[in-house]
Amino acid sequence: MTAVYGISLLIGAFALLVWIAATAVAHTVDGWDRIDPQERFGAVGRLILGGVVGFGMAGMSASFGGWSPLLSFVGAVAGAAGLIAVAFWLGPEETP
Repeated sequence: MTAVYGISLLIGAFALLVWIAATAVAHTVDGWDRIDPQERFGAVGRLILGGVVGFGMAGMSASFGGWSPLLSFVGAVAGAAGLIAVAFWLGPEETP
């Protein structure tokens, strides 16, 4: 089960770096506005990314903390929910 958490953390961390790089390029290079992930994927994409990172991070922490597999899964789901909440409340405001 630890591999599932590790893979999701790896994928989430890589996707987060790509999200940051694409945002930086979209806001600094003229004519590249179309690659802005906030415009392409919006809040749903941000919440999915937060959920994947939170699931992997909390699951890895719980697994290496010696929790049982069931409790580490519950911790991973709680971590995903927590990071989704953070991404929802602290993300950029949606403009109509």
